[in-house]
Amino acid sequence: MEETNKNNKKSLFVPILCAITLCSVLFSAFQTVYILRLASGSVGNFSYMRGQEEEPMPAPEREEADPTVSPVANPEFSLEHAASVTDPNKTTLSTTEIVTLVSPATVSVYVMTEVNGATTPVYTGSGFFVSPDGYVVTNRHVVEELVDDSGYSVLVMVPGYDVPVEAELVGSDIQTDIAVLKAEEQDEPYDYVTLGDSDSLQVGELVVAIGNPLGRLSGTVTVGVVSALDRQVNNAGYTMELIQTDASINTGNSGGPLINSFGEVIGVTNAKIGTAEGLGFAIPISDVDEIIQSIINFGYVSNRPYLGVTVGQIASDDYYGAVAGVYVSEVEEGGPAQVAGLRPGDIIRSFDGVAITHSDDIIDVRDLHVPGDEVTVVVERDGREIEFNLVIGDSNDAEQ
Repeated sequence: MEETNKNNKKSLFVPILCAITLCSVLFSAFQTVYILRLASGSVGNFSYMRGQEEEPMPAPEREEADPTVSPVANPEFSLEHAASVTDPNKTTLSTTEIVTLVSPATVSVYVMTEVNGATTPVYTGSGFFVSPDGYVVTNRHVVEELVDDSGYSVLVMVPGYDVPVEAELVGSDIQTDIAVLKAEEQDEPYDYVTLGDSDSLQVGELVVAIGNPLGRLSGTVTVGVVSALDRQVNNAGYTMELIQTDASINTGNSGGPLINSFGEVIGVTNAKIGTAEGLGFAIPISDVDEIIQSIINFGYVSNRPYLGVTVGQIASDDYYGAVAGVYVSEVEEGGPAQVAGLRPGDIIRSFDGVAITHSDDIIDVRDLHVPGDEVTVVVERDGREIEFNLVIGDSNDAEQ
């Protein structure tokens, strides 16, 4: 009986195994056919509807990508084009056109003195002509030795001239770091620049600097943008609001022109941060155009209001128990503030009727006046308010 059962089980096993094998073969064949149809586009998400396309569309021809070039690189990009500004009344120039226009009017400045029996350049800088008869604008710090010491002279190297041209100091202004030289007149008039409007500058705008870096690379051109405006930088004790640029500025560039897209001088380069790259500065030309004219007219800055006082700002949390305000920190001997009666430690509460909350408020009010004007100053001293009458002086009198 047991032998019969075993034979029956064997007879059933063989058909079952065959059936399983057949199903596997059929499934594999079906799967293979489906995959081929899927790859050909007959079925699936990208299947074609029959009757709409008799032939598959040919793939567009493409050049093979260069693996060494970034996929976001743009060979058509031009910084000059992107950063240039436009004006319907002015022609936007290329960098080469700007250089062609301004370079002939840009000079190298050499302050000379006698060293070991030979006349030698000891200080160098840059400058630019503002008139055909030879007035040159540069920085005061480039030629400051000429101000108080007769043992120095100055030469300017003019593009196209074989030998340097002798020049004289017309005048200078320590507050704005501006000086004017007068080059000896020649048979032909000098090329000179056009001054622009630095008040209309925009951050990101193209600028070009031309100068004499290191005192021996005259005519060097660098290009960048206006990185920032109104950067406060201290110069000889005076706070200046300067144009910041990433156009390369180096020792010897001081006094050279910073130029906009229209070939106009909008700044006088005067400083750089030596510990960083791309941090150069220039004096906005609109801040000093009247200074330049006054120096040319009179040899000094005339009719500029002067108070003879140094102030400082203190906030309520600067010191424990401190009273917030604008404090008088120094009073110049014989200056308008001292004559009026102000003392160090006074807190200025109002100036000419204007409430003073910041030191700049005093400057803003001062610059609305001319020397000789009388204003009322209210200060707090020892807990009580005192009123003074102050006659505004002339800055040139203070510098004599």
